[in-house]
Amino acid sequence: MDDKTLQLRRGFDSSDPDFGPGIPFWRHEYFSDVLAQEPLLEKIVPALPKELNQKIFAGQPEIEKLWSSYKDHGYGHLFYQLIRCLKPAQCVEIGVLQGFSLLTVAAALRDNGRGKISGFDLFEQYPYHHESFENVDRRIKNFNLQSIATIARRDAFAVHEQFVEVDYLHVDISNNGDTYRKIFEQWAPKVKKVMLLEGGSVKRDVVEWMIKYKKPSITKALDEFRLKYPDWNIVVFDPYPSLTLAVRKNSQK
Repeated sequence: MDDKTLQLRRGFDSSDPDFGPGIPFWRHEYFSDVLAQEPLLEKIVPALPKELNQKIFAGQPEIEKLWSSYKDHGYGHLFYQLIRCLKPAQCVEIGVLQGFSLLTVAAALRDNGRGKISGFDLFEQYPYHHESFENVDRRIKNFNLQSIATIARRDAFAVHEQFVEVDYLHVDISNNGDTYRKIFEQWAPKVKKVMLLEGGSVKRDVVEWMIKYKKPSITKALDEFRLKYPDWNIVVFDPYPSLTLAVRKNSQK
């Protein structure tokens, strides 16, 4: 595990020392509560593997070599199985980094036989942890997913202008409460099925950089959303780095 991951995990591990890297998120003590709150998850649970390293789809071992905080507890399996279940036509990802979740979703779309994903990032223009556009574009081609996945440089809060509606949205851009507020305001009218946003747990609100830079709480934003957006059912997966799943009500009917 690299220094960046260790730093980000510190608060999670101190409050939940028995749930370290390598334990699937679906084995967390709170997963049964999340399962009870969102019926969609009942459809994907049977497809979740017994172990994180179990191969599910072509290209998975190579994708798993990319850096992502999502790998520690197997969130890639959630991305893949959601796409297989929902069979979306148009997916959008904001915040691509090395392409772990983008390529996982693209592989699921490939296996569905339909659907596209458009990824957006600042790439080299982002001053902190980033990846080059060329490297990600090359990976897409190396996995032979270029007919499914495309990427572009664009500001995160301008991407919504490009779409009338989408089925699936995933956002991972150093999220904080204000990020969530802007994304929901821009995208709640446009997303037909699900939104996934990195973060959402109490522990994620108090990671070092959130405190240092006095970033707004995500959990408080989610409390607001449950009243402001009654058409959406919102649940949070607690294991590092935590993940918020918002499902449009009645979207499965």
